[in-house]
Amino acid sequence: MTRKHKAIRPSDPMEIVRRRAAERASGRDPANWGLDNEMLRLSANKDVETATDQSGRILRARRQDIFDLMSGRGRLSPSAVNAVRRLQDDIACLHRTANGSVAFAPRVDRSPDTEGFSESRRRAGARIELVLSLAGAANARLLAALCEPEVVLGRASDWRAVVKRETGEGLSDAQGAILRMACENLAGAYDMVDRRRA
Repeated sequence: MTRKHKAIRPSDPMEIVRRRAAERASGRDPANWGLDNEMLRLSANKDVETATDQSGRILRARRQDIFDLMSGRGRLSPSAVNAVRRLQDDIACLHRTANGSVAFAPRVDRSPDTEGFSESRRRAGARIELVLSLAGAANARLLAALCEPEVVLGRASDWRAVVKRETGEGLSDAQGAILRMACENLAGAYDMVDRRRA
């Protein structure tokens, strides 16, 4: 018994080109980009904070760092968290990473920029140096070792390993206390700097 084979019609080349062009255009449209919900549900991403719209689509996701976690548990004061964020912003400005305040918008005014690229970086570096010197040498080493890799490289370090490496403390409760003390001292250093300016 012979079977009849279905005749396969060749695809129209122009239709293939149109379909592929539409797929590429769809991939370039930021409205179609999104976050992978399955990846965000993995246990490795349990510290990712998400914001959704009314339909449940994820609009924004941000990995919480140790400072967010300590603040959420009430172990770090809001002024200490703000001080760490100021330090991270200055580090980002110094290294001109994505967190830095860089304006890429076209300028209408063609007059020279009063604050050049190198001047803003120099001032950020001076602020970092002043604040960390006021916070104390041990605190400065610890905070720089925690903040710089996260801001510059975009990946958080194991904070317990960093505290142990920088201070020699191996007890977990003491590591949290040392980090909390460093953040509170940083907040006090920023208060001193702000009072000097006033």
